[in-house]
Amino acid sequence: MQIGKGKQFLITLAAFLILGISFKVMVLVEGLTEVRPVNAIPPVAGLICGPVGAAACGIGNLLADMAGTFSASSAIGVIGNFLAAYLPYRLWSLFSDEEPNLHSGRNIAKYCMISAICAMTVSWILTFGLYILQGVWMEQIYVYVFFNNVGFSVGLGMPLFIILTSDSIRIKCCRFTEKNYILEQPVLRQAVCVGYAGFMLLLFAGVAIWRFSPAEAPWLLSVSAAAAACLIVMLV
Repeated sequence: MQIGKGKQFLITLAAFLILGISFKVMVLVEGLTEVRPVNAIPPVAGLICGPVGAAACGIGNLLADMAGTFSASSAIGVIGNFLAAYLPYRLWSLFSDEEPNLHSGRNIAKYCMISAICAMTVSWILTFGLYILQGVWMEQIYVYVFFNNVGFSVGLGMPLFIILTSDSIRIKCCRFTEKNYILEQPVLRQAVCVGYAGFMLLLFAGVAIWRFSPAEAPWLLSVSAAAAACLIVMLV
């Protein structure tokens, strides 16, 4: 089943707003984040709708913030939620030539790995974005955002994606078709992707496990800069 891009955008936006606003009362950090089942939507929207789904998630997060958590940091949230959808769409094409699906154990493992990388990415964007732009450092934001994203992406998003791509519904997924001449080279693709995953894991360990702040461990900012370079290469 093929759905037009306009309908894809509106359906994704409506679903994001319904789930995003409904759980605003379940606050984790006042004014910044809450329990977010809505985080199940971005990976599914990205794999099915591509950039259209990512745009709907970014805009949907901004509109949902207006229902109770809108602030200057909402701009960072737009970027984080856009990437939460766009990155799965991009990463799937780097690791597989087939249309996104969860019809095999290998693809389920791939979805879980991508969800974990994306969860670390969103946590990194939001936590370090707040620190760089506003001078505010809260490692609990990183932890809450990570577990919100990976938990709902796998626990709720994966069953939803399986249903939508099942033989009875068969929604057609979006494939990345643009040329990236750097990542077309297998050695460079592996180096960039493995490097990015390594930087994300290092940041996760530094913030979530060792509880470092950039003031205590300036290397966190150096790792962030390297991760940002890898991310740009993967996205273009």
